Amino acid sequence: MNGPIYIVSDNHFSMKNDQSEISRREKLFQVFEKIKKNFLSLNKKECNVILGGDFFDYWFEYKYSIPAGYESMLDALKELTTMGIQVHLVLGNHDFWDFGYLEETIGLTIHKKDLSFTLNNDRILLTHGDGLLKKDYGYKILKKIIRSRLFIFLFRLLPPDITCFLATKISKSSSHYNHHDNNVKIIKNDIKNYAIKKWNEGYDAVLVGHYHQTGIINDKNKKLIYLGDWLSKFTVTTIIENQYWQGNWKEFLDF
Repeated sequence: MNGPIYIVSDNHFSMKNDQSEISRREKLFQVFEKIKKNFLSLNKKECNVILGGDFFDYWFEYKYSIPAGYESMLDALKELTTMGIQVHLVLGNHDFWDFGYLEETIGLTIHKKDLSFTLNNDRILLTHGDGLLKKDYGYKILKKIIRSRLFIFLFRLLPPDITCFLATKISKSSSHYNHHDNNVKIIKNDIKNYAIKKWNEGYDAVLVGHYHQTGIINDKNKKLIYLGDWLSKFTVTTIIENQYWQGNWKEFLDF
C-alpha cells in the first residue's frame, strides 16, 4: 500500500436506525468527509481506508437480499470508492458472510483472512482478532462451524427474519469473555504473546480489533496497536509516512 491509511474497527452498526445509531453514523460520516478532503488535497494519489471487521453488527447475504437498514452506510462507502479511495474490509465475526455484494456493488476490497501489507518498508499485519485468546475454546469451535459451507448452506434455507435473530444470538457467544473489563489482563497478555510471535516472523506492526481495547504499544522497534471500537470510543487509527496515530473521532477531525 501507498499513501495515508485510515483505520476504524468494530463499528457494530445496527440495522435499527434509532437516534443513538444515527448519531454514531454521523460521527463516521464526518470522519469520511475529512478523509475525502485529505485525498483531494493529495491530487488523487493513493489513499486507503481499512475497516477492521464487525463494521456491521450483522451481515449475511442471500441471492436476492441483503440486511435492511444499512443504506446510508453503504452509500457513504460507495462515495469513497467512486472517488478512487481504496476501502478494505477485513471480515469479522459479525460480518463474515459476504458473498460478493460488497465488492461488486459497493467497490470494497474484501479480506476473508488477515490483511498483510508493506508501507515504506514496514511490514504490517492487521487482524480482526477473534479466536486469538488461548482459552476461548468454545468460540474457536463455533467459529469453524459458522464459517463452514454446510452451516452457510443450512442457514440460507431459513427466512431472513429468522436468520437475523439467530445471528444476533450466535454473535454474542464469546462477548462475555472478550470484551468485559474483568478480562482485560487475559486479553492483553494473550494478544501481546500473539504480537511477539508475529514480530518474530518479521512484522513491524501488529494491529488487532475485536477486543475493543485501544492504544499504541511500542516495544523497541515494534508496535502492537489495539483498534478500539465505535460503541463508545469512536476510535480512528492512522498510518501516514510511518507515523502511527490514534485518537477518537473528534480528535481526528482536529488532527
